[in-house]
Amino acid sequence: MRVIFYTGKGGSGKSVLSCATALRLSERGYDTLLMSSDPAHTISDAFECSVGSTPTRIKTNLSAVQVDAFREVRDRYGVIQSYVVSVFRSRGIDEILAYELASMPNMTEFAAMLKIVDFSDEYDAIVLDTVPSGEMLKNIYLPSLIGNFAPKLLRLIVPFANIAKIAEPVMGIPAPSREVIKEDIKLIEVMKELRDILMDREVTSLRLVANPESFSLQNLKRTYMLANIYNINVDLAIINKILPDSVRDPYFDKWKSDQHRYLKEAERTFYPLPIRKVRLYPSEVKGIKLLSEVAYELFGDEDPAKIFFKGRGISVNKTESGIEIVVPMPFVSRDICEVERTGSELSIIAHTDIGEIRNFLPLPTAACMMRLERAKMIDSELHIYFVREE
Repeated sequence: MRVIFYTGKGGSGKSVLSCATALRLSERGYDTLLMSSDPAHTISDAFECSVGSTPTRIKTNLSAVQVDAFREVRDRYGVIQSYVVSVFRSRGIDEILAYELASMPNMTEFAAMLKIVDFSDEYDAIVLDTVPSGEMLKNIYLPSLIGNFAPKLLRLIVPFANIAKIAEPVMGIPAPSREVIKEDIKLIEVMKELRDILMDREVTSLRLVANPESFSLQNLKRTYMLANIYNINVDLAIINKILPDSVRDPYFDKWKSDQHRYLKEAERTFYPLPIRKVRLYPSEVKGIKLLSEVAYELFGDEDPAKIFFKGRGISVNKTESGIEIVVPMPFVSRDICEVERTGSELSIIAHTDIGEIRNFLPLPTAACMMRLERAKMIDSELHIYFVREE
């Protein structure tokens, strides 16, 4: 099985690239499922057909599903949510607010991700047009935080659920029923399965999508850093909607100049991660024919299921006194580099034979609470050290 995520800032075109990838996979003989939790139903628009909440056959070897995340939470985890709401209501919290508080961070998005486990044995490839944000990625670590002993403990508690009801007046909160405990066990086990799939670098890849513009690239840098911290393999970066050389109107000269500059920045930032480029199409990309064109421009004759890169471009390592961030700097030919902290980012200035290169790197949360100690170049890599404050 192969699982491929596409993520990027809104408007970057990740939905079209997801559809194009799924289409090309199906054409190469993979039984493919395209999943989306976008409430705008973008995959329905892209394929110009209705896609429902159960797998819909688009063509040979290609199905698509529009995950209704709110329904997933209600139908599959409603028992747990209702119990949490009852706990909050017992403390005098308004019911509407209690339902808001009872929702896990990014729970609707996370519920869509859990569908991967449901379909993992049914398809050769699953392509997801979703956004695996940092908050969502934290949820997959919940089984690790709880520990393997937790499900066993919950199973031991089940027979005493009725006894716990007697203690409700003393505790002041509702006791969980047998059903709630059983659903908790089931959820933890599914989360563990999802975590194992996402962290298997032979199975899962995250692909980053950005437009050649400042905000889009900054968003991608943050996602790239988070993916490395959570040990999710990123195997490709795609710069989408590039103005082609055939556009000669002087009105677009500044746009083209800026895009060229941002493309160079992306190559420096994401090295050694491979970067693919897709032009801006003259019309909205809809239908099998145009999606097939995008797929060929993106992959050529290559198999989209290929793992294009395996490893970490930027790595974050724990040290005795804090953390170390390692940034590949292949374009720096002289050992002259300046690193300065600006809020939650690092400003990196490298002096090379072709001039000054400046980049901004988002910091992981742990580093924000530490002091920048030093930085040094080692074999074309910039090692940046942070230490804990006394």
